[in-house]
Amino acid sequence: MKLLVITCALVGGCALVPAPKATSENQPLGPAEIRSAQSAAEAIAIGKSTKADVRATLGEAVVVDFDSGYAVWVYREPPRAKASIQASELVLLFDPSGLLAKTRIR
Repeated sequence: MKLLVITCALVGGCALVPAPKATSENQPLGPAEIRSAQSAAEAIAIGKSTKADVRATLGEAVVVDFDSGYAVWVYREPPRAKASIQASELVLLFDPSGLLAKTRIR
């Protein structure tokens, strides 16, 4: 009987613990999303990082390929809870050889 009372108390106590609130930090990232544009930019190197390096580091991006061989990849931060804070995006320019030529955070 004591064991039954203890078990009920433990199970009942678990029901009183609220679930953690969802925040942008613990939400899974969607396609072409990054947690921080600044941190992502610091993880890659202009003139050294290839498309394969960037894909391995940051994941898939929104890609625009040009006939000239250049490509633009875009990663976005997820929308923030406060509407007054604008989410940033990281824009990458790859040259025709596939090397990272330029980055911009906007």
